Amino acid sequence: MRLLKGQNTNARNIYGRGVKVDTLDQVIAESTNSIRVPLGTTAQRPTTPTNGQLRYNSTLNQFEGYEAAAWRALRYAEAFRPGITQQSLGNGDATAVVFGPLASGDVNAIAPAAAQNVLVLVENVFQLATTNYTLVQNPNAATGSGGTVTAGSFTISTEYKIITVGDTDFTAIGASANTVDVVFTATGAGTGTGTARATGYYLVFTSAPDAGKPVTALHNFDK
Repeated sequence: MRLLKGQNTNARNIYGRGVKVDTLDQVIAESTNSIRVPLGTTAQRPTTPTNGQLRYNSTLNQFEGYEAAAWRALRYAEAFRPGITQQSLGNGDATAVVFGPLASGDVNAIAPAAAQNVLVLVENVFQLATTNYTLVQNPNAATGSGGTVTAGSFTISTEYKIITVGDTDFTAIGASANTVDVVFTATGAGTGTGTARATGYYLVFTSAPDAGKPVTALHNFDK
């Protein structure tokens, strides 16, 4: 008669309950108490994550899993907490076509999945996605004017994309080169006439909103 042996992590009793693997390769944790998953900060995430990993993020105070090559929060069944967010993106000037970056108030999904999932108004006129505007991540310098910050006003630790160099030495504040479209994390406010856009998702209009007309984005309809 052959003895079937099961793996058991109970160090005190070979017949006691613990985490074990049965003959069907199922991992079983027999307990009426709880199980604690790995816990750590965002900076302590695995350096080479793989799909299927699960952990508790102590920086964000939430469970997260690595799914489809990205860390994603595990959602609660309760109502979405941030709710509908109304974001003012400033006024048109009849020249600028880039407005943003978008901020939905949800740290796990700062922008909608598609342009159709955010409602956009220019003053009180509803805008049609892909007809009046598109949704663009980190638009480059050739995209058009708008959404820029001038050197001297960069926020430390914020990630930017260089739009115009001017007489600014971006290498002195974290950039690898003084080149348009280089992405860098600001280590200082900067000086000079160079401009950059904070990285993120922006609304890019097919024609510039009229001068003085406020641009408003309504988020979280897709949550």
